[in-house]
Amino acid sequence: VIDSSSGENSTTNSTGALIVSKCSQKRLCIIFRTAQSVQDRCKEEVKNKCPRSLQIDWWEIPPYVYKDKDRKVVGIFPDILSKLVKECCYEHPSQVAEDEDKRCVQLNFTEVASNDSEVVKKHIGMNGTVMSMPIYGDMKDVTFQGHPFYPVVESPGVVFIVKKEDSTNAAKAVMDAVFQGWPDTYWNPDEFPRSFFKGTWEGFWWAFVSMTTVGYGDRAPRSVLARAFAFVWVLIGLVIISIFTATVTTSLTAISLSNDIKLYGSKVVALKNTEEQRLGVRNNAKVTEKNAVGDLKTLVLKQEVSGALLDSYVAGYWATSAPNKVLKDSNLRVGTVLDHQFAYGFVIAGELEKDDTTKCMRKKLNSMETEITSIIQEKAKTMEDTNESAAVEKTNNLFDAESPMFRRAIYSYVERIVTPETSYESLVAMQCAEIEDAMMNEVQRFYIAWNKKLEELKKRNGGQLGGNELSVMGMGVNSGEMRSM
Repeated sequence: VIDSSSGENSTTNSTGALIVSKCSQKRLCIIFRTAQSVQDRCKEEVKNKCPRSLQIDWWEIPPYVYKDKDRKVVGIFPDILSKLVKECCYEHPSQVAEDEDKRCVQLNFTEVASNDSEVVKKHIGMNGTVMSMPIYGDMKDVTFQGHPFYPVVESPGVVFIVKKEDSTNAAKAVMDAVFQGWPDTYWNPDEFPRSFFKGTWEGFWWAFVSMTTVGYGDRAPRSVLARAFAFVWVLIGLVIISIFTATVTTSLTAISLSNDIKLYGSKVVALKNTEEQRLGVRNNAKVTEKNAVGDLKTLVLKQEVSGALLDSYVAGYWATSAPNKVLKDSNLRVGTVLDHQFAYGFVIAGELEKDDTTKCMRKKLNSMETEITSIIQEKAKTMEDTNESAAVEKTNNLFDAESPMFRRAIYSYVERIVTPETSYESLVAMQCAEIEDAMMNEVQRFYIAWNKKLEELKKRNGGQLGGNELSVMGMGVNSGEMRSM
């Protein structure tokens, strides 16, 4: 309220806004305050430090910089740049509006075509661009292509994503080693039946008594190969069983320890024009370039490549934070983390490339270590992985009731015991076959005995039989002799 007897008065406040008051004769005044223009306010706050609009070229690589579901550019870099601009482009950083839309310096993000890091590099300082990000470099670099370079985030490394090993590989290796030790089941089916249950028991019994003693004689091999094997077994049984045990152990060891990741000569896949692709090329790997993480996953699952090279933070985003969570798949695992150090940063050019601004940004960036760490902790995630190594997973599956090999073994066991759909027919067929075999054996024994008797009769009669001959099975026999038989 302005105490004035005149009809009108005006003044200005400390910010330059015009105050107009109208007072009545009774000294009751009504005060009007005209708002300061945005242009005048921004001239005071920014002066000549930065242009009102900062044109920023960028390519999408989450969580460093990307678009959220509302198509807003977010990520580690936008948060850090916003703080840097606030500190270095304003006279009074503490008075800057929290809402970025109301700030005097606006960050205008322009995504480059084809989402390619090389395109961003080629457009540095062109078409009004004053910032370009993210740019690969080193934490010690200060320039890039003659422009100031600011390393912001150091990559934690490159993960090598592979498809999980088939849990049946180790079991197959053990079974192959066992199957190679069955030499006599084909030639001696009576004492070593081909039936799995009977044959296994008889084989173990013979092997045990032959190795620990000299055998009981209740079971004996028949074929030449089997007898040779038995001879060696009896003489050096302990050595043989040791070799057999070593064979099984070696097969397990070879499977369990074959987990070393070697990029040299391997087929790998990586995102186009990324540091991971260059890492593969430097290690002489056969690198396939792709533009999307989904394409990397497809090639890995189809086993067209040994694995995929991807930044650790990028892999964590696509496995946990992305809307579709492309890399959240039970068939994928982190094979190893390659220690490859590099940095993500940004380059300034054009109107922003001033001594005061560049020095301020570098100084503030060096002092923002704690804030940058907090932003990274908030934005960056890790790709979930099993706590067990690949070797432990492979060997554990041998004795795991949930493993496919164990389940198939149980199903096969049950199937061999119970066949309900053909049980009656199978039993009848088996009985008929057994009866037929028994009858054939009887006929064969009768035929052999009869031939022997005929030979005796021939010798007794001087090689000739009498007139009354009985033809039985094509052989002549005297009726009297036949009766005596």
